[in-house]
Amino acid sequence: MKVILRIAGRAVLFCALMIALGWSVLALPFFSGLRVPILERVLSDQIGQTLYIRGDVSIVLGATSHIHATAVEVPSETIANVSLATLKDLKLELNLPALIKGQIDFDNLIVDGLKVRMLTNKNGTHSWTANNRPEVSLTTSGLQNDTDGILDFLSDKTAAFTSVALIVENKTTGFEFDFNLTNLHLDQVDDDAGVTVTSQGTVNGQDFQIKGDYPRGQPFTTTANFGAMKLDFNGAPITSQNGGGFDGKLTLDTGEIGDLLEVLRLDRDLEGQATLAAEIRSQNPQLKITDITTALNLSKGQKLTAEGSVENLLDFAGIDLTVDGRFYPEGNPPETATDLKDLKLTDLSTHIVGTDGALEFQDLILTTNAFDNELKRVGPVSIGRVFRSNEGNLMLEDIALQAGPQDRPYVTAQGNIKDLLRLKDIDFSGTMSIPASVVFRDQDEKDAKTLGSVEGNFSFDDLQGFLSLNEFDAQTVDTNVWELKTQAKLGNVDDFENLSFDFNLVVKDSALFLSALNLKKINAGPLKFSLSANGKKEKFSSVIALLTGKSKLNAKLETFVAGARPKTQGKVSSQSIVLQDVKNAISIVSRIGASFRQRGTKEAKSARSKAKASDLIEVEDFLLDQDVDVTIDIKKIEGQRAITSLSSQLTAKDGIAQLGPVDVAYDGGHFSGTAKMNVAKTPQLLSIQGTTKDWNLADVLDAFKVKYAAEGRLHGSFEFVGNRRSLDVYLNSMKGSASILMSNGGIATSLLELSGLGIFPWLFSDELRKGYSKITCLAVPIKVDAGNVSFSSFVAETKKVQLVARGELDWKKNSISIHAEARKLGRPLSRSAWPFEVVGTLTHPKIKLLHHNIFQKRADGATKLPLTRKSCIPDIDQLRQ
Repeated sequence: MKVILRIAGRAVLFCALMIALGWSVLALPFFSGLRVPILERVLSDQIGQTLYIRGDVSIVLGATSHIHATAVEVPSETIANVSLATLKDLKLELNLPALIKGQIDFDNLIVDGLKVRMLTNKNGTHSWTANNRPEVSLTTSGLQNDTDGILDFLSDKTAAFTSVALIVENKTTGFEFDFNLTNLHLDQVDDDAGVTVTSQGTVNGQDFQIKGDYPRGQPFTTTANFGAMKLDFNGAPITSQNGGGFDGKLTLDTGEIGDLLEVLRLDRDLEGQATLAAEIRSQNPQLKITDITTALNLSKGQKLTAEGSVENLLDFAGIDLTVDGRFYPEGNPPETATDLKDLKLTDLSTHIVGTDGALEFQDLILTTNAFDNELKRVGPVSIGRVFRSNEGNLMLEDIALQAGPQDRPYVTAQGNIKDLLRLKDIDFSGTMSIPASVVFRDQDEKDAKTLGSVEGNFSFDDLQGFLSLNEFDAQTVDTNVWELKTQAKLGNVDDFENLSFDFNLVVKDSALFLSALNLKKINAGPLKFSLSANGKKEKFSSVIALLTGKSKLNAKLETFVAGARPKTQGKVSSQSIVLQDVKNAISIVSRIGASFRQRGTKEAKSARSKAKASDLIEVEDFLLDQDVDVTIDIKKIEGQRAITSLSSQLTAKDGIAQLGPVDVAYDGGHFSGTAKMNVAKTPQLLSIQGTTKDWNLADVLDAFKVKYAAEGRLHGSFEFVGNRRSLDVYLNSMKGSASILMSNGGIATSLLELSGLGIFPWLFSDELRKGYSKITCLAVPIKVDAGNVSFSSFVAETKKVQLVARGELDWKKNSISIHAEARKLGRPLSRSAWPFEVVGTLTHPKIKLLHHNIFQKRADGATKLPLTRKSCIPDIDQLRQ
């Protein structure tokens, strides 16, 4: 019996010693080195990731034991030398009865000084892993493990975090979010009914707050604030019978967009507000977004809206968005462009569809302040990555896009945009293959095939601080009807720096070409046009050649920009021009231009029909910004009965432009005129002045449909100024004077003699027998004032008669009032035999014989002619007392 008691006593003592030793191992500081690896293994199994305790572990035993660990680290299992998480202090409670039963039940975690780094490398590797450990039923400590990771570990526990630093850094996108949270609480609702989450702090320097209420199996709410930005997501879980996951409605109000950009650590290049609303459904492996409505309103009046859906946001599949953009305040668009440099994009609309991981822009319409253009298909567009640079730029890299049919696109391009918000640092290159049927309208399949296609390459960038066209090569293929070849390079598109340009167009048979375009034929033969231009920073030169029919026109121009003002000089010349050739060339070009496809809205087409391409190239700017000296010399002109040659000069200096003298030879006669314009002060006004010599009187009478044969050469001078907007406006606004003179002429009628001599002297005159009056001189000084032409002394003389007329006509009012009297030469005070007047309208004038004389007296009583009278001055004005 004693032996049994002794064995029993020793067993009790051994158990007591073992309990005391176990307590010592768990509680006494001396055994900390033993507690650390045990807790490391247990927590590693619980969170599904290796965990190290670099500090101490202490345990206060009880029914609910309290564990305290310091300097805890969770290293990344995928990226070397990177810690996923570190914390200063970890306190938690352990259910000892559950532990005795083989179950680990931690709760009421208190964490202080937590630092988490969620890093994504450029190769896409994450510093964290999800469910990456082997599935085991027993841990290395032999205890049952019911958790599958950190989130599952925390899902049923109450936890409090203080001094939390969370860094989310993605090196593939460049974005980084630095959360500094003063606290983060996970609170279990009573009876395991759910959990609430609350936290506050800052993210990238902006205030941050989040509050979430997640009842188990019930609808949940989430509210987050980033500075002035507010996000709400209200949803409900989806039962496992219906596939699991959740759905809900997301609303976002960015507040000031500039603040959001700062949160994203992007340059604050935009100001305004944006809103977003969408329905979200998350069911593995899809994140579906429907009923998307978003509006971006910028501070300067621009607006961008989008509506649609995304079938799976995780892989950008099934995108269907309608986008509309307005780049100027509503009702306040920019003025219509009158210069290429004034051209601006005003509106955009498109339908974006996601296909095969890329974007396709359907029905893309771009509207400018000069014209609009619609491309039926732009896309797909794929973007390699969206990236934030260290300088704060939002970058799009490895962009690939195409336009036209998907199986045979018209244009393909690849490139990058390294500053998206400023639309800078752009580089693109690509190819094009555009069928003629895309360029020209109203073609059947046969005609389209006849005209072939235009193929080529292009590349451009602004990497040097300005937009440069590095390559543009294009040429026609698969056609024998026309030939187009063009090459271009331009160092700076805005300043035309380092320019190299060659353009060659050959229409081998104009009639065949127009027929292929379904246009009226013009049998003009071949048409050739070439333009080449080259230039550096200080000098540009260009050569233009036009060959059509029997005509050839050449132009050589040089521009120098080294001095204070640019200077253009050169020569336009031709040995021979047939006017019919020129008319044919103009007609062909106009018909080709009319055949170009025009797309867009009815309103846009209407506005475009009122505009002219020349509206974008202002003559004033060209003449104001530089000095010009260009000569024009056409040796021979055929096809016009009068005009035989032309020479002139265009000059501009310090804002004063002058064309002329324009010298035109015609049928033995000559015209010389000069046009001037003060581009700086009065660019709307054009003044012309000049002289005429040897103008055939017969041609003038023929032009006015006077049927009398005549002879004589007219001479004259003129000086007018008017508004140059159009020929009609100029004629209706011009003011000035002109003078027409003639000597030694004649007209095939003797009525002039009749009106001055009277009927009886006329019956015995030589003029009656000959049926002809010899005009010794003619003088017509006139004044013009905005449509009104007046003259006080229209004089025509024969050897015996002087005709004097005074009056006015107004072509704007369609009126005429002229009084005329003819008398014997040298007898101004005698009675006129047949005074008459022309009155009424210009279109239907009336000629009336008068019964009294008007121009018969001098107010000063003068009655004597000087001994030497002057021709073509009214005799009554030459009288002396």
